[in-house]
Amino acid sequence: MAENTKQIMILRHAKAEPDSPAGDFYRALNETGRQQAVNLGQALLEQKLIPQSIYSSSAKRTLQTAEIVCEQLSIDRHGISPRDALYLADTDTFLSLFHALSERISRVLIVGHNPALEDLVDALSRTDFISDQPNGKRLLPASLVLLEFDGEWADLKADSCELKQRIHGKLLKKH
Repeated sequence: MAENTKQIMILRHAKAEPDSPAGDFYRALNETGRQQAVNLGQALLEQKLIPQSIYSSSAKRTLQTAEIVCEQLSIDRHGISPRDALYLADTDTFLSLFHALSERISRVLIVGHNPALEDLVDALSRTDFISDQPNGKRLLPASLVLLEFDGEWADLKADSCELKQRIHGKLLKKH
């Protein structure tokens, strides 16, 4: 990575229970989702993709996903910054978060929800963000996209990133 290269890791939460009596915000991961998060965390560890800063929607399933991934990466869960604004975020909300990041941070992990994350990748990527799955979905549960750009966080804007990698937790082997 070049000196001023920044990486954005965008992770959709892992598979969650279909509903919760308390409402959508409180849906928890199901067993499949917990395993997907473990597998994804292990894949990130194997590739040495360790974030320096982690932001998550404060919804239960996203925090659980972030915590499991962090556990696999030996990152203290207290290093996760939960943000209510990321629950129903739009691209401008994410851009505001990125623009406020310290220049000492070169790799950030965002854990959130669709369709906001697909919209974000679509907006930031220089190339069309198309599906690589038979079902046409772009980000499955526990899918991570790695974007990269050269410059300062404050200069991040639409069409400024290269889509470097896509990892689907569902397709990873169990660890």
